[in-house]
Amino acid sequence: NGIALTLTAGHEQRVEVSAATEEFRRHIVAKVEDGTLLLAYDDLLERDDRKLARIDHKLAVAVTADFLTGLTAGSGAVITTEGNFAAPDCVLDFSSGATLTANDLAPNVLVVRETGGATLKLAGRAPRLDIRAGGGATFDGQRLLSARCQVEASGGSSVRVLVSQDLLAEASGGASIRYTGHPLLTKTETSGGSVSGKDK
Repeated sequence: NGIALTLTAGHEQRVEVSAATEEFRRHIVAKVEDGTLLLAYDDLLERDDRKLARIDHKLAVAVTADFLTGLTAGSGAVITTEGNFAAPDCVLDFSSGATLTANDLAPNVLVVRETGGATLKLAGRAPRLDIRAGGGATFDGQRLLSARCQVEASGGSSVRVLVSQDLLAEASGGASIRYTGHPLLTKTETSGGSVSGKDK
């Protein structure tokens, strides 16, 4: 019952929520604290009712904003973005099967932290890219161009990046890092980790 979140770039700030029923919709929590929009689904009854928890709630939130500096997601959340989100810095922190698909990111510095089977598929540009992936996470950045990239991958995670200048790659615990481009490569492989690349 993860929330499906759609982020759209635009000057008009707006939040819209929907669900399979009005009862489910009322339990979607959307609030702003210290400039951060918090989204969650909270129904105490479902924690003890497995039959109710298995129902497809169709939880969905649509947010329009002109600035994106960070996203934190877990519990199977499904997030997609539409439009160009530019920011000096952006931090993505994903866990517990959460997914993100973004086609037009443009931060100067992008920091990614993911674990617990999280999946990110990103496109756009990020001159500086810092990735730390573990716990079976997947990062697909084959269409996200970075000039300088640092990657730490462990615990069976999979990372793919497109790098033009410098790549520092550390893979361990069966993790794999694959790169495209012509970067100056510094790599470390331990405990079954692998780093490999090909020219674009």
